[in-house]
Amino acid sequence: MSEFKVLIEQLNSSENIKENEEKILGVLDEEFDIAIFPELFYSGYLHRDYINLRTLDPNFLGAVMKDIGERLIVFGAPVKDRFLYNSAVAVTENNFKVYRKMHLPNFGPFEEKRYFKRGTSPLTLDFKGMRIGIQICYDLFFQDTLEKGLDMIINISASPFTSYPYFVKTFPARAIENQSFLAYVNVAGLQRNLVFWGGSRVLDPDGNEIFSLQKFEESSGSVVISTDSLEMARRKRRVQEEAV
Repeated sequence: MSEFKVLIEQLNSSENIKENEEKILGVLDEEFDIAIFPELFYSGYLHRDYINLRTLDPNFLGAVMKDIGERLIVFGAPVKDRFLYNSAVAVTENNFKVYRKMHLPNFGPFEEKRYFKRGTSPLTLDFKGMRIGIQICYDLFFQDTLEKGLDMIINISASPFTSYPYFVKTFPARAIENQSFLAYVNVAGLQRNLVFWGGSRVLDPDGNEIFSLQKFEESSGSVVISTDSLEMARRKRRVQEEAV
């Protein structure tokens, strides 16, 4: 059996990037195995034509890698690599990986295709024996963002309240069909004209909610997950095909 302490940071972004950097660096003084921040937390979500001016600073990334130790932090940021991508940055000791959002919403209040290039491949991390798949918000509704054999799905989000009914119906389905933990971390509060509903939570491999934060309010909290839950869920009812 292995246990992992997961820290959920349901926060709103500041207009000042340095303040967002300080909040990420601030959790390094806390005890956790995995810490998770929302989608585009580094920059804020609604900067549109100015998003090119708020991309991830490599010097900041280096500072996180230097002090993180044997832990994992995941946070959202715009990352430029020839094109601009809505990205999830997964940082471990002296290393980092970037997941580029594969499904960009372009309806209602969303204009992501105007500013970001679409990612083309899933990202799976191997962290202390756990296989972790990374998603960003709208990716939740598309299985092509996840590889098979995951132990945990991390979905970082900037979901306004209009999307709330769709997300809460989908969470347990994703956990059950992948027989994995699901950690969902959303923005909470107001950015310009959009209200983000928060409601961050962790589900077990049976689709049961084992941790949640309040809607609309900035907050943080932690939950300990155990690999025993994975083994028991898969023993009771296997929904993933075994490798031949």
